[in-house]
Amino acid sequence: MPKLSQDDILPLPSDVGALANRINKATRGSHSKINNLINLKIVFALRDARIYRQGIQAFYHVFKTYEEVWQEEMQRTDESGEYTRIAKILQQTWNPAITRTGPLTTDLLFYYGSEEKFRDPVMPEQRAFVEHIREVCHAQPHLLLAYGHVMYLALFAGGRILRSNVARAVGLFPKVPGQSQEEVAAKGTNLFRFEVDDEEALRLEYKRNYELATRNDLTEEEKQDIIAESLDIFKRNTDCVSEISAKNTKALAGKFGYKAAQASYKVVLVMLALFVFYSVYSRLF
Repeated sequence: MPKLSQDDILPLPSDVGALANRINKATRGSHSKINNLINLKIVFALRDARIYRQGIQAFYHVFKTYEEVWQEEMQRTDESGEYTRIAKILQQTWNPAITRTGPLTTDLLFYYGSEEKFRDPVMPEQRAFVEHIREVCHAQPHLLLAYGHVMYLALFAGGRILRSNVARAVGLFPKVPGQSQEEVAAKGTNLFRFEVDDEEALRLEYKRNYELATRNDLTEEEKQDIIAESLDIFKRNTDCVSEISAKNTKALAGKFGYKAAQASYKVVLVMLALFVFYSVYSRLF
């Protein structure tokens, strides 16, 4: 994958008309609100693989659902058999190297051992989010571009940092004779890894294609829809993580007492970081 020159990098941070920049500006309040919930110094004090896997399972269903809908809507044609305008935009933006369903499946098989244990969402907020994605993105397929920005660019911005922190977590990975923790951790951190030679080149190419595809071929009303859906993504992700947190806090409180419950709550907050880190590190990239 050839590297882009400085002149080819889009959008510029100062470009107020770029859809990506407009989403960032509109969701800044959501970033700040979520950041206030998390002390990043304790977020990575991971100790319980059972809680961690519940968190990435929630995000698995989000990625899997909108990636499936994206594939479907990329093939949508009009009455003449031509691809629709939105289908062409989705095709221009799509890159198989960024998809996360496969890597997340690998991670969850590592933690659960069987796909049957995570195939379907079981918690109410997760189910509601999946149903929402299918309903609104089939009715208004341009909304898929909100997910393509909020979810993918978060991983581009902070995936390497999260991968490193999660891989070093004590107690998250089993001890395997003859293998280092790093080797074992690599089997359960695929979410944060892109199988390309240069992740930075992939990130820049994706951002450029996103800007070129959305700049002139979307109406202003569609752009406003995408910005509004981006805000809703933050809310729904937060709701899913809060649901997991409440479940585990209550369970551990009954079994181990208040201190253990509080520790569990802090551990679960790592899931929020999966989309918070974009706001934290986007200032650096």
